[in-house]
Amino acid sequence: MNDSGKAIIILESKADGEKVTHRYKGEWFRKEKSLFIRYAEDEATRALIRYSPGELSLKRSGAVQSDQLFVSGQSRTGRYRSAVTVFELETKTKSLTLQAKAKQDQTGALLPTAPPFVLEWRYDLYVSEQLSGRFHIRLHIQEDHES
Repeated sequence: MNDSGKAIIILESKADGEKVTHRYKGEWFRKEKSLFIRYAEDEATRALIRYSPGELSLKRSGAVQSDQLFVSGQSRTGRYRSAVTVFELETKTKSLTLQAKAKQDQTGALLPTAPPFVLEWRYDLYVSEQLSGRFHIRLHIQEDHES
């Protein structure tokens, strides 16, 4: 069983009918009852995703700093900060799923032991209590055999 490794991360984002795909190199690792995915969006911004069954958090640091939390069927607050603006966010998560060959570890968490796996979530994003967009995110994690 692997608990970590290099990864190719393919991020598909659909927002209000428009689809954008990004490809990153990064890493994945398991720690306690969580699965982590870490990658650089660009030279100035890094992202860290933490998934535990039923919950996903996304933290971005660098030129852009943001914290978002997704819990299926619930609303959560977060924040966004860049050089030009700061604002509060609210996510209303409609669904959150993990597609993988997973097995329970000694802590009882049902998590993948190795790629490939897919995290998928749908949510409405509110900024200042106004609907900013409806999002559908698919994060494909594959082993990186080149690194």
